[in-house]
Amino acid sequence: MMNKITIIGLGNYGIDELPLGIYKKLLNAKKIYVRTLMHPVIEDLKEESIEWISFDEVYQNNDAFSNVYQTIVDQLKAAAKNEDIIYAVPGHPMIAETTTELLIHDDTVKVEVIGGKSFIDDMFTAVQYDPNNGFHMLDGTDLKQETINVRLGLIVTQVYDQMVASDVKVTLLEKYPPEHQVAIVTGAKSGIAKVEWCPLYEMDYAFELSNLTSLYVPKVTEEKDLYGDFDLLNQVMDKLVSEDGCPFDRVQTHESLKRYLIEESYELMEAIDHQDDLHIIEELGDLLLQVVLHAAIGKKEMMFDIKEIVVGITDKMIRRHPHVFGDAKVGNIDELMTVWNKEKENEGKDLTRVKQEKIFADVFLKLYDLVNNENKTLKMALKEVEGELDEA
Repeated sequence: MMNKITIIGLGNYGIDELPLGIYKKLLNAKKIYVRTLMHPVIEDLKEESIEWISFDEVYQNNDAFSNVYQTIVDQLKAAAKNEDIIYAVPGHPMIAETTTELLIHDDTVKVEVIGGKSFIDDMFTAVQYDPNNGFHMLDGTDLKQETINVRLGLIVTQVYDQMVASDVKVTLLEKYPPEHQVAIVTGAKSGIAKVEWCPLYEMDYAFELSNLTSLYVPKVTEEKDLYGDFDLLNQVMDKLVSEDGCPFDRVQTHESLKRYLIEESYELMEAIDHQDDLHIIEELGDLLLQVVLHAAIGKKEMMFDIKEIVVGITDKMIRRHPHVFGDAKVGNIDELMTVWNKEKENEGKDLTRVKQEKIFADVFLKLYDLVNNENKTLKMALKEVEGELDEA
């Protein structure tokens, strides 16, 4: 078993804000490993006889942040083979600190975590937000749009340089409007924090960033800015089919809506043939409308809801693609079909049945081509007549 790694939180400010116990522990140490030297406490203690071993160079030599954190952990573990070591990080070790997370989940390491004031309380004070209204906090170096909830306040940590800020901005623009106001907060100490508000699209330039910089993104309050939220679409449909909803929608049934599936599919095919992207978007929306309308009716009748539909199709896609999400290997289409058929058999599908849906699709496509060809012929005939009339 290797020696102990003691992880100490330095807080966000100078030694005046450090708990006495942590201050004494730092003073008594001969050697301290630090994630970065850029911290007020380290600056305040620079005259003390402490050997500071930083990992700033690791950041400079790695493009991927996951590599940075793993490299730091590997070097700490190597050092701990010879002696107990102290590793100091900004803020609180258990809040927004990936290296701590990696170490405490490593069974080969003996870890002790010692507090340090987190920036979160002061962050809320700086931007004047009550966390009781709901919030979530995400790492700016690994931000993914699927983890963002625009209905809650968001704190993005580790926005320490322009490259990270640019990546964060691009991700946020997938969920928020460009003009959405955000706060760049540096040194989030009440009364001292530097808070700069700007539109989201400006957040990655004209501001000084450091390892003490975080981003605050208020929740979306304008309903129109939620139009891209799938939950809002379902809420709209639930309202339309409710007793105080639309007179047309609330009387619809699965049976009465059947023809609209065909009509909307036809219009989508036309848009595809015309290579009209805007029209394709509109018609895909109309087709999606049919799905959520059927789901709203199912929910109203207490039979099923949209979640069951989404869970079902997600499960099916993952289950039927073990060559993508599992260990199956396929080298060509024939092998792929074998995998698919095996999964369908596991689902209890009868692979020998006559597929009426394919017969219907063949007839529908032939009729579609016939109708469109007749329309073209008719248009050509009308043009000829118009030409003759012009000549007369």
